[in-house]
Amino acid sequence: MVGLACLAIIAFVALFVYMLMPPLRSFSRMHENLPTVSVEIGNTVYCRMRYCDFRFPLPKGAHIVQTNIDSGGFDTINGTIYVAGTNGGSVNMRDYAELLQKRHFSLGIADASGCCPANIPDVPFINAGKVIHHPVLSDYSAGSIDQVGGVLQIGIVSNMTQIRFSYFGDY
Repeated sequence: MVGLACLAIIAFVALFVYMLMPPLRSFSRMHENLPTVSVEIGNTVYCRMRYCDFRFPLPKGAHIVQTNIDSGGFDTINGTIYVAGTNGGSVNMRDYAELLQKRHFSLGIADASGCCPANIPDVPFINAGKVIHHPVLSDYSAGSIDQVGGVLQIGIVSNMTQIRFSYFGDY
């Protein structure tokens, strides 16, 4: 009876440590070739690392042309996804910016030139609870509010939309 009680306590402690310590959680992933990038149902990019995972949406109607993982580790990943819209060219940058905001990404202009043509429509960027209108140039950045450390750089390269992604976890 005492042995059974000790076994139950040991199992409870092991489960508790398993759930709290990422190195032990990564044990279940040790036979996988990580980091990897895949697309889940609903056009969500799933970056899987040994300790952490990072997700972000793809533009609506886009299809992936190419995926590259530049580097990665236990809780980091850096890579690029090239997508094309339904017309075969780049996706609508304004629509994608609005989608990212709806999915809890904080947006900012990546182009530091300060020059913007008057005919480019502006996107309502939400900053500190206030809506600020900025024109969407060819490039902008997005930082994940839910997954701190997740950053996207979106731009147009060779008539395709380039999404550079980066994640650095806290473990």
